[in-house]
Amino acid sequence: MVAGEMYRNYAVDIVLLPPPEVMDAAIKINRMLIEKTGNTSIQLDVTKQIPHISLAMRCIPGSSLSQLNTPLEQLANRLMPMEIGIEGLVSVVNEAGDHVVGINLVKEDVLMVLHRSVVAQLATLPKERCSPASFVREDNEVLTPFTLNYVPNYTENAGYEKYSPHITLGYGSLAELENLPVVPKKATFSTLAVCHLGNHCTCRSVIWSMQAEERRV
Repeated sequence: MVAGEMYRNYAVDIVLLPPPEVMDAAIKINRMLIEKTGNTSIQLDVTKQIPHISLAMRCIPGSSLSQLNTPLEQLANRLMPMEIGIEGLVSVVNEAGDHVVGINLVKEDVLMVLHRSVVAQLATLPKERCSPASFVREDNEVLTPFTLNYVPNYTENAGYEKYSPHITLGYGSLAELENLPVVPKKATFSTLAVCHLGNHCTCRSVIWSMQAEERRV
């Protein structure tokens, strides 16, 4: 960590990163949405706005980031890799009234155990107030009210029984897209990561990650 960064707070998202076949499909559909709508608020790629499945979000002190590494590594070793069913593409209206396209995943038991465990782990760290400085931003970029409100209230509004595992693909209507790439019916997820969030709750950089080794029978 660069000197001084431990004294700021971070909007973080503990996430599952999808395997290549799901990552590729997500990025292709995102580009189709941008081409159709012209809305570039979410521009997915493998380095700066990474497709992901959120497990828990919060704003925490930079000095607490390293405290996540060991417990998350233990969780990954215990529960991953995990095979997760994929329900398919959906179009929903978010809290801000925007139409958003995503890939919904099945709420597998092992995924729910991981979600609850990650929420509990984040709860052991000091909770900071989310401000624009907590997020990754471009010069003069204004964060949406949705972004600023969603992260600190994630557990209350989207956790536990309300948890809906998904990959956000972008803004627009699914009905307007043609010749969509194939999204697999299930996939094996091996990588757990801590993302530094940007506008629209995009994963703008990976602070920490671990790829679980394949289990031998």
